[in-house]
Amino acid sequence: MIPADDLGLDGDLLVVGRETSLASGYIDLLCLARSGDLVLVEFKTGPQNPDFRHALAQAIDYGSDLWRLSVEDFDRGVVQRYLAGGRVDAAFRGARTLSEAIERTSWDLTSDDRTALFERLTEVLQTGDFAFVIAAQRFTDSMKNSLDYLNATMRRGRFYLVEVIQLTGAELIAHATQVVAAPARWNAARSTTEGARKDVEEAEYLSSIGDPAYRDAVRSIIARCETLGIEVKWRSRGAALRIDTPDRRQPLAIGWMLSEGSHWQAARYVTLGVDPTSLAQTPSVANAVLAYAERVKSIPGGVAPKSALNAATFPPAVLPGVLGEVDGALTALVEQLGA
Repeated sequence: MIPADDLGLDGDLLVVGRETSLASGYIDLLCLARSGDLVLVEFKTGPQNPDFRHALAQAIDYGSDLWRLSVEDFDRGVVQRYLAGGRVDAAFRGARTLSEAIERTSWDLTSDDRTALFERLTEVLQTGDFAFVIAAQRFTDSMKNSLDYLNATMRRGRFYLVEVIQLTGAELIAHATQVVAAPARWNAARSTTEGARKDVEEAEYLSSIGDPAYRDAVRSIIARCETLGIEVKWRSRGAALRIDTPDRRQPLAIGWMLSEGSHWQAARYVTLGVDPTSLAQTPSVANAVLAYAERVKSIPGGVAPKSALNAATFPPAVLPGVLGEVDGALTALVEQLGA
């Protein structure tokens, strides 16, 4: 019943803890979002200020317990204990690890999506950028003001008040929820933060490239992608080039730019093409993307990755000399998608 969309999160939430013991006590509900964000939920029994303050303080204490955990420690110390206990949802009984629980969700993640999820989860645990939800039947104006203050002044984390409304009929009782307090202009603030982080990550990536000609070629591809409306999604090892599709919320990766020594499914350096597993989930763009993959594979000097990727890798010695062909392939893809 927690309205994930109103929390700025996509898809259903995966419960990874229920009455789970942490150093500060027992957290009511701990959930993971498809994006890798963590949602900490505390329930309070009434509109009394002491009860509200206690629930809020408890939520923050639980956040401090999770702060700076590695993903591995979070999995072993929190998620696996929940999965092995008697409070786990029936659909997830038998799952032993976080990865196995994720496999049982309806998220339908590609390899690229899973990488993004775990990178975001790592970031959330290290920075403490949790979503804190206090749920109750009613909140007072002073409580909402307290949440507004926290959301306006906290550098990390965001706070929500969710009212649980009981609906009583002749033969049934039902419940509904609504968010009554949330970060002001959360999406805009997140966009600003992500934009600043993107600039830093892009600068760090480019500065790590020692070959000036290759660095300039990569910079040209980044600029061209931004001009064409292709998203450059930065991650810890480089970036993915992504396009929006009508088939699903998560964009489709049509290329990767990876740091020296890094790889993903045998993709290295600048690799253009597509993961067939991901493409199978976006049939509306399949013809255009397959034509794009064949075009990039025909560019001289490209090397086929030793994996299932339908793609070509362009090493530093090759990329500067084929920028025109790369630009043509990206442009043709965008034009065909537009048509």
